[in-house]
Amino acid sequence: MVGSPSALAFRYSMSAGSTTRSQRCLLPGVALAFAWLESANGELLACGWQDPDEPEALVPLADIPGADLQPPGFDPDAYGEAAEAWRPTAAVPPGSAHARRVWGALSEIPVGEVRTYSEIAARVGSAPRAVGQACRANPWPLFIPCHRVVSSRFRTTRDVGGYAGDQVGELARVKRLLLAHEGVLGRD
Repeated sequence: MVGSPSALAFRYSMSAGSTTRSQRCLLPGVALAFAWLESANGELLACGWQDPDEPEALVPLADIPGADLQPPGFDPDAYGEAAEAWRPTAAVPPGSAHARRVWGALSEIPVGEVRTYSEIAARVGSAPRAVGQACRANPWPLFIPCHRVVSSRFRTTRDVGGYAGDQVGELARVKRLLLAHEGVLGRD
């Protein structure tokens, strides 16, 4: 990230009388915040990158019987201080069988490492484009680290590929910042 890893800023909020708790992670130099919404029971209702001035913009996940909605053990303060504090989740959110296999494979990528879309495709018995579509559909970005999946050109051109369908905008910048924070890319 720009500056030191501790440049990540976190703000927590809970509405008075509400049965939900929202948390937001603000990245320096990016016009987006990572936000997540939890129920009073600790179930992950929604998460994603959004305009930091619109905390109510998160859309809750679909209620799918039997879906694992327990959020991963994510400590934003610890992650902000040291990327190695990120811990993978064993939980996989609602989605197609293919997407759930891809998301499971993404959760196995260690901090400080990346995999190409082709490598993930080979691991789950799929095609790189289908892996990209599953990454784009990831309802738990950051918790399931789709930012660690890069273009096959990464080694020679530093092309990390897109993030959530964004090739050059704010989400693409988020991907570069996360990879820099995790030690994959040099800091800007």
